[in-house]
Amino acid sequence: MSSLGMAGVFSGIDTDTLVARIMAISTRPVALMKVRQGTWEDKISAVDNIESRLVQLKDLAGQLRDSDTLVSVLASSSDSTVMTATASGAAIEGKYSVEINQLAAGHRMVHTDGLTSEDTTIGSSKSTALNANSMADAGATWFTTSANGATYTFDFGDEADMTEVVFAADTTYSLNEVAALINVRSQAVAGYDAAVVEEDAGNYYLRLTSQDPGPVGELTHTLTSGDAIAELNDAADWTKDNGAGGTFIYTYNGVTRTINTGNGTTLSDLVGLINNDAENPGVSASLLQYDGGEGVYHLVLSGKTTGEDYDITVDAGTTLMGFNDVGDNWTVTQQAQNAQVRVDGFPAGDWIERSTNTISDIIPDVTLTLANTTAADESEMLTLTRSTAGLENDLENLVAIYNGLVDTVDAHAGYDEEAETSGILQGNASLTSILSRMRMIMSGKAEGFVAGTDAYTMFAEIGIEFDAEGKLELDTDTLSNAIEEDFESVLSLIGALASGTTDDDYIKFTSAEESTQAGTYEISVSFGAGGDIAQALIRTKGDTMWRNTTWSGNTITGGEGNPEEGLIFSAVWDGVSSTQTAELRVLRGFAGMIYDHMDTVLADETGTVFLMKDGFQDQIDSIEKAVELQTRRLEQQEKHLRAKFARLEATLAGLDAQRGAVDSLLQSLSTNDD
Repeated sequence: MSSLGMAGVFSGIDTDTLVARIMAISTRPVALMKVRQGTWEDKISAVDNIESRLVQLKDLAGQLRDSDTLVSVLASSSDSTVMTATASGAAIEGKYSVEINQLAAGHRMVHTDGLTSEDTTIGSSKSTALNANSMADAGATWFTTSANGATYTFDFGDEADMTEVVFAADTTYSLNEVAALINVRSQAVAGYDAAVVEEDAGNYYLRLTSQDPGPVGELTHTLTSGDAIAELNDAADWTKDNGAGGTFIYTYNGVTRTINTGNGTTLSDLVGLINNDAENPGVSASLLQYDGGEGVYHLVLSGKTTGEDYDITVDAGTTLMGFNDVGDNWTVTQQAQNAQVRVDGFPAGDWIERSTNTISDIIPDVTLTLANTTAADESEMLTLTRSTAGLENDLENLVAIYNGLVDTVDAHAGYDEEAETSGILQGNASLTSILSRMRMIMSGKAEGFVAGTDAYTMFAEIGIEFDAEGKLELDTDTLSNAIEEDFESVLSLIGALASGTTDDDYIKFTSAEESTQAGTYEISVSFGAGGDIAQALIRTKGDTMWRNTTWSGNTITGGEGNPEEGLIFSAVWDGVSSTQTAELRVLRGFAGMIYDHMDTVLADETGTVFLMKDGFQDQIDSIEKAVELQTRRLEQQEKHLRAKFARLEATLAGLDAQRGAVDSLLQSLSTNDD
């Protein structure tokens, strides 16, 4: 509302105060509407509080509604430093003896020679030259010199020249002898063997290699005296590599990786190149520092996967000198191997092998984790024990959550006799319906269960029932006795989900879906003369009309859109009857029934909670619209009042002016009379 204005100048009326009082009276309906709006908002908050309890109940029921998840089996080892174990609920109670002969291990190998520093440059390969003139026998005559003989100089770039390699006149030389002559000179000038005879596919070749790695330069060969030897002299016969870079090649798990290095690559760089390779098949590289000799830093390769099939091989194609000979330059410190175990003495004289130390396919529904070996002819004991503590705790939580829901509903919808106040949701029929349905579920029979056939059919039979105030109570003694007498039936009563049974040896339940309606069905199957199914009918027990099914071979499926949708069962001819009948029961435990009820109550768009809050929100929206309309009307009313008072003042101002004129006229007339 506008607060601008001023008191009447001529009338003396306090216009602002008068307008404010009139508007205060006029805005009372808006204030009352906002109070009502706050009440509806409080109702939504109350429903939100109740909804949170319903969600808790649904979540717990969802955890309990499959009996397969209710069973807990504890696995304990007689020595946890040797072996630990976990078990699923399907594991069978009992004891097992486990012998462990060896643990699964990954392959690990160490570069034996090592390097003096982790920053040692290793990236370059050595310059090399391969002569193309091969021999099938490295000891046979390769060439014969002329009467003048021949003297050669071999040179790799800036390295010391291998001069005076003398081939005597009229002499036959084999590949081995040529290599030996060259090495005499390379040893003399540089202290290393430059020549080697290498074999490839049954043929032998002469190769010369520089002393130092890196691009020292290609091989040159010069005839300094005598007559040229054709096998050595022709440049086209030499394949040369100036050693610009090197490669490290390894194979693991059937994958070969080539790591390319540059001239400045160091030992630590190589570790990073291997580990950061995007297609690394599972090898980890590291450095081992050992001060036992000249080579202080050793490259270590470790396979990440255990098992005898996962060994590491450094391939011969590796050109980093000193890294390619596994026999001489690598030490296998841990051989890849399988774990070997024996359970209950089986197999006698042999071992069960697995590639990892985590084994889940030897003892059903049990996972073993091996940590050490057992002493010879000794074993560790594995004990599997059923635990009901988790189930008892879950049922206690179910009781507590339901009772919390009852208290919350009572706080918002009940009547406080001491304070003589009603809850904001008192009289709400929807809340009454939710709790009423819950009491019916938990005090009645589980769906599909039959007294006298099933060991337990009601919650009360396992210790859960209502007290006089509508709260749940759990009698732990009754629950313990029921578990002791028939644990499987207790689990079924709580968590049967899409399970079933029949009363006939020839018509058998196969499976059902969660959506299949629980209860008892009557089955009628007719057979032809050859024993093939001719007709299969089904109806809910108590119905008079049969419904058709579909079948393939002996497997029968319930029809879509019917209560039995998702139900599958089998029928086998008994060899005599043309028509066989049976009763089939689809079971749903109490947890599933509670979950389904909560799912319906909490459903979006159609659930009771959604509809309650949606109805309350409609009231809030309606009030907000009414407040908006009323506010606009009041603004117009205030403007109208102020305009009226303004016109009044204008009128009074005009009258005052007229009075002044009349006074002046009268004064003038009085003066004239004098």
